[in-house]
Amino acid sequence: MDPIFEKIEKAIDIEIESILHFRKNLDPSIKDVIELILRSKGKLIVTGVGKSGDIGKKISSTLCSTGTPSVFLHPSDAAHGDAGIIGDGDVVIAIGKSGESEELLNLIPTIKNIGAKLVAMTANAESKLAKESDILLLTPVLKEACPLELAPTSSTTIALILGDAIAMCLMELKNFKKEDFALYHPAGRLGKRLSLKIDDVMRKDKELAKINPDSDLAEILTEITVKRQGATGVTDSSGKLLGIITDFDIRKKLREGKLNSSVTAQELMNSNPITFTSGSNAYEILKQMESRPNPISVAPIVDASKRLIGIVSIHDLLQKGL
Repeated sequence: MDPIFEKIEKAIDIEIESILHFRKNLDPSIKDVIELILRSKGKLIVTGVGKSGDIGKKISSTLCSTGTPSVFLHPSDAAHGDAGIIGDGDVVIAIGKSGESEELLNLIPTIKNIGAKLVAMTANAESKLAKESDILLLTPVLKEACPLELAPTSSTTIALILGDAIAMCLMELKNFKKEDFALYHPAGRLGKRLSLKIDDVMRKDKELAKINPDSDLAEILTEITVKRQGATGVTDSSGKLLGIITDFDIRKKLREGKLNSSVTAQELMNSNPITFTSGSNAYEILKQMESRPNPISVAPIVDASKRLIGIVSIHDLLQKGL
């Protein structure tokens, strides 16, 4: 085996073994931690220094995005005023493999004086952090992947996994749904797919291409060209949709030799187009447009009275990142 791959696989295997060891020896106090967080009326604060601090930031971020308000507090910043974020009734999860980090230990009196609860996430049950905590969450580490047994590797992976597990457990117990996730991720693809309405995407008002049924070919072409939608709706005097004309329809008639300057919109239009309703989910409409036996590239949007209020194209939908 290539020596580089051998070293890579060795590091991965060591971490996998450590995770399995941790899983088999999962601290039963995790249930107490979950119940404490659920009972709490305050915030969930995560703290740690060095690599543990980096893991703490990720855990806090995951908690926030899955329905559990959380903030990361660096112990050094806490010593210079940021401890003001801690409140009576908050829960503080302090992460540290050794449980003897000076910056972390210096924060303990402040946590206790304020009245917050302290959860220690550490591999050292005899540490000061463990002994001062309200709940000890032991994270036994079989072996670090570092050949010198110095760099935090397996230990940080285990802390991250446990943090993720806590977040996922809370997420389920709080009945956190896709719609909630979308609310907290409005710019992400999943958020857009769950929350974006067709009304936010469609061309409407002055951008909406529409003509009356008596319009001739010149008017039809002008409207399609000026509004740059590849189609135009055909409506009656009340705005009700009568049909749609796409540039594809025009090209088809031209190839068939059935196109002349006197043709009217009513003669040229598709009087039974696929339509979608205002307020519909934009991603669902995209899927329906793409999944049809003959995919459609543009579609009219109507209200409950079948009045034309917008036109949307697949290009418009894809541009939104759906």
